[in-house]
Amino acid sequence: MNQSSSGAAALNVVLYGDIILPNEYRLRAKADFPVNVTSLGDDASAEQKEAALGAADAVVCVRFDHPSRNSPNLRLVQLQAAGYDKIDFQCVPDAAAVCNAFGHDRAIAEYAIMTMLMWTHRWKPVEQSFRAGSWKYSGSMYGPLRDELNSKTVGILGFGHMGKEIAECCRAMGVRVLACARNPQSAQQADAHYPIERLDEFLGQCDFVVVCIALVPQTEGLIDSARLARMKRDAVLVNLARGPIVVEGDLYEALRSGTIAGAVIDVWWQYPDASDPQRRGSRFPFHELDNVLMTPHSSGWTEQMMDRRWDMIMANLRATWRREPLINLVRGPVGAP
Repeated sequence: MNQSSSGAAALNVVLYGDIILPNEYRLRAKADFPVNVTSLGDDASAEQKEAALGAADAVVCVRFDHPSRNSPNLRLVQLQAAGYDKIDFQCVPDAAAVCNAFGHDRAIAEYAIMTMLMWTHRWKPVEQSFRAGSWKYSGSMYGPLRDELNSKTVGILGFGHMGKEIAECCRAMGVRVLACARNPQSAQQADAHYPIERLDEFLGQCDFVVVCIALVPQTEGLIDSARLARMKRDAVLVNLARGPIVVEGDLYEALRSGTIAGAVIDVWWQYPDASDPQRRGSRFPFHELDNVLMTPHSSGWTEQMMDRRWDMIMANLRATWRREPLINLVRGPVGAP
């Protein structure tokens, strides 16, 4: 730590990555302790990264893939995200803790409810048809009747912060909720709980399957053609976690062939980068399928979410400055008692 102008030791914080840099104003507005801030954009050179990380006490990032063993003071790698699949733990010094941040639960729960309502009420075809001048979906004109979400069973795969928040919103609408998790624990938000070993049984009971489970080696490819075939033919898969939890080609074929009725996809298998800024989210043409609602990994990104998330980030930066315990610990310092 360096001395601040007031004489107190300042925490040296590196904001690492273009997605982090716009939130410097949140850090400065919320900081009630002295900080020195260094910004590292995506185009920073290896030399710039080495210099900044070498002097850092803490780093805020979503990706950490620069070898930083020459960072003697680095004690915190703080994610501006819940997922830590972009952290190369081999690059994190042993003395540094890795923590994540949440705050996205409410926004994603609202998105999940919104899209399930859009599906049950056939919002997209109804709106498009009427915009084109047709009254064929009007119940008052003898058009087809729609469903209500409160007649459905929603299964939530992964029952952490996000899963519980979605469940609470569903239960408030009278929806039956099933939960399936790697470490199932009884919770009032769900009507029944299933261990991951009973995933096939769980899938067969759901009208909507909402994927919230973390992407780890054990969950990559968890939903494949066999598992999709276990779902009801009129069921809908809603993926809000990470694309690779679902086998890309298997989902496309299941949607194309009618194995399942539809999907809501907010997380993808590939993302744009500098070499291809317009890259689509999949190698398969999901965008050509009428039975898919698709968005560009945007379900959790609200102003309110970011502010809640930075409250958590600041709590850990403050704890690092004070040498107090951290929250939302993903990995503690290696070798620490």
